[in-house]
This record gives sequence, structure tokens and C-alpha cells, in this order.
Amino acid sequence: MTKLKVVEIFRTVEGEGKWVGLPVSFIRLEGCNLRCPWCDTSYSYDGKSFQEVEIDSLVSEVEKIGLKRVCITGGEPFLTPQLPDLIKRLLEKNFTVLVETNGTLWIEEIKAVINEKLLITCSPKPPSYFIHPELLPFITELKFVVDESLNISHIINERTKKILKNDFVVLQPESNRPEMVKKALDLQDQILKAGYESRIIPQCHKILGLP
Repeated sequence: MTKLKVVEIFRTVEGEGKWVGLPVSFIRLEGCNLRCPWCDTSYSYDGKSFQEVEIDSLVSEVEKIGLKRVCITGGEPFLTPQLPDLIKRLLEKNFTVLVETNGTLWIEEIKAVINEKLLITCSPKPPSYFIHPELLPFITELKFVVDESLNISHIINERTKKILKNDFVVLQPESNRPEMVKKALDLQDQILKAGYESRIIPQCHKILGLP
């Protein structure tokens, strides 16, 4: 049976996005195709901090944690070819599944497992803030790290207008820095003028001292 490269499995409180504050099981998969300067999980793509785990064993570990929400993160989960199989197994076990992706990659087999209990948070990254066109229709949340490079054109553009709706965008001040909080407030006003409400949510797990 094919094994997945898994960096860690753990229970925590969701610290980012619209699941913030909820208890959640995290599955961190190995590998990433980007190298963001403010990345706080570089161990997820160092090529050595992982174990190879069969899907059945992985799902069993999540069941032992005892929560019904599961976040699949990385690194970049879409680098794992077996991602659709893992999602399918978790959905069959009645988990609600959130996949966190940078949006640059696509796996065609994901279409077969799309349903209301699968959520996809896309966090486009600089400098291009590219989102794979095949992924666009399935995104349930856009999350932007507010840093020096982010501006309103990266948030509202011809690509995102196809999916943008109210309460769809999350602005996350980079490293909870005060100057990025100020910038996030300005971007929130610009988004509001375009007709959409957005949320500013810091990295709450770091404030709480959680993984």
C-alpha cells in the first residue's frame, strides 16, 4: 500500500482563518514548492522530518484524537499525489476536512471528493499570488498574509472576482506585527469599498503559545 510522507499529527486549537478557536486535528504533510521568507514551518520541507505512513494508519491516528474536524496542511498538501485518497477516507469516516494550500498546484482527482464537508483555504503567496485556475471554483476561503508586498490588486482581481463573496477573505498580519495590523485595517477598508466584508485574524495559536 502506498505511504504518505507525514511530518506530524497533533491536536490543537485552530489559530488561523475562520475555524479560529475550534479544536482540530492537524495532519502536516511533507514538502513545499515555495519558500516564503516568513514561513514558520520550514521543517515541513527539509526532506528529513517525516515518517512514511499508510492512509489506514493515518486515519486511525486521527480517530484516536477524537475530534471531528481535521486540517490537512504542510508544506503544500497538493504535492502529495495521494491527497484525494486521504480526503476520501476522512470524509467516509464523517470528518469535516479543511485543506490549506498555497493555490499554485492542482490534482484532478480532487473533483471526485468535493462535497459540503470538504473546505479548501487558499493562501496565495508573493510575488505572483498565483492561483491555479482549476482550483478556483472549489476555494471556500481566501487567506492573505499581510506583509510589505501585499496590496489590494492581489486580493481583488480578474481571477478572484469569479469567486469573491462577502466574508470570504481573511487578512492575517504577518507575525502579528503592529505595522502589518495597521496595513490590514487599511486593506479591510479598501475591500469594504469594493462591496465585501473581510476578517482580520492574527495567528491566535502563537498568542496562546500552541503549536
